[in-house]
Amino acid sequence: MDFIWKVWRRQPRLGLYLLGHVAILLGAWGTEESGSMLPLALGSSAALMLMVPLLRQLLARFRSRRTQR
Repeated sequence: MDFIWKVWRRQPRLGLYLLGHVAILLGAWGTEESGSMLPLALGSSAALMLMVPLLRQLLARFRSRRTQR
């Protein structure tokens, strides 16, 4: 558990990305329990939204390296 908090403090965007994967797992569990696809859809939607800050950071790094050349 300590590893998760270290990652979250050092790179909060990566922590959000990992939280999105937890949302997918919880949605899969909810789908198994309820028989409805709604929990999985909500979990995957949350994962996509939580992935956006990490993608923006990676895109900014790519753009800055490309302009330095």
